[in-house]
Amino acid sequence: MLYIVTAVMAGALIASQSSCNGLLFPTLGVIGVGFVSQALNAVTIFLYQLLVKRQLPSFRGLPPYATLGGLTGVFVIGFTGFCVSALGTAVTVCLSVAGQLVMSAVVDHYGLLGAEKLPFMKRRLWGFIIIILGVFIINFACSPGGGLLEGGNGRSGGGGAALLAMLLLAMTLGGLTVITRMFSFFACRCIGLLNGSLSNVAVGAAAALALFFVLSGFRLDLPAFARSNAVGYLAGPMGAAACLMNTVAYEKLKIFRATILIMAGQIAMGIAADVMVFHSLPPGKVLGIAVICAGIAIDKRLTRDR
Repeated sequence: MLYIVTAVMAGALIASQSSCNGLLFPTLGVIGVGFVSQALNAVTIFLYQLLVKRQLPSFRGLPPYATLGGLTGVFVIGFTGFCVSALGTAVTVCLSVAGQLVMSAVVDHYGLLGAEKLPFMKRRLWGFIIIILGVFIINFACSPGGGLLEGGNGRSGGGGAALLAMLLLAMTLGGLTVITRMFSFFACRCIGLLNGSLSNVAVGAAAALALFFVLSGFRLDLPAFARSNAVGYLAGPMGAAACLMNTVAYEKLKIFRATILIMAGQIAMGIAADVMVFHSLPPGKVLGIAVICAGIAIDKRLTRDR
């Protein structure tokens, strides 16, 4: 029972982290959100190592390419904040998970980045088709004619085409998340879980700060950080806690069960966050989310033995 709760809490923290990033986006932008989240994540992991594990980080033996996950992570986190501010947490999280499934299938089929080659099973197309159906349901519900935008539960303007582009961006970020995690996995395999995770978020934070500094005309806008919603700064600690709980869940539970429980926690917290922020949750949006979740569950069921 404890590990079931751990898996659900891991999912809830992942969704909460996305919500926090969405709160920071209006004042900090994509790169600023990436910097804050990665930097706070790095500080949290470092303090945990120092105070709980009573050891200093060590990066000896770490190949430079293994830290590329920190760079891609900046854009994943930053643009996720952008999507959350426009689409809401539940839709963004749902589409991200769907994108992760699609990218995972591509990585497995072609054996990319050193992954074991696992040919694509045609029966998985059923799950993907259902996921795509869910995307179109949300697109219709969120379009001006569908009523979601008029009802205030969404902030993306520009009609159905612009909204569809936002939905596809959220799915693409899910795919990029897979690449980010693979680089992080390489780092963790070389120097351990904590050191590997710290190396990636530290590199990401440093790169984001440099880019943020350049884009601001070499003038760091410190007041922008002060104007940001203070709750948003919980993104870093939440991300670190989610990573730890996620690892425990996959170690102690079967992969299929852990995945479904984590997804359930993500969606439940995403819906709760949307209700708190937008004060409503249109039926069309709920239906689209449910259809996407069904597609994800079907795909996971079909691949549980792999």
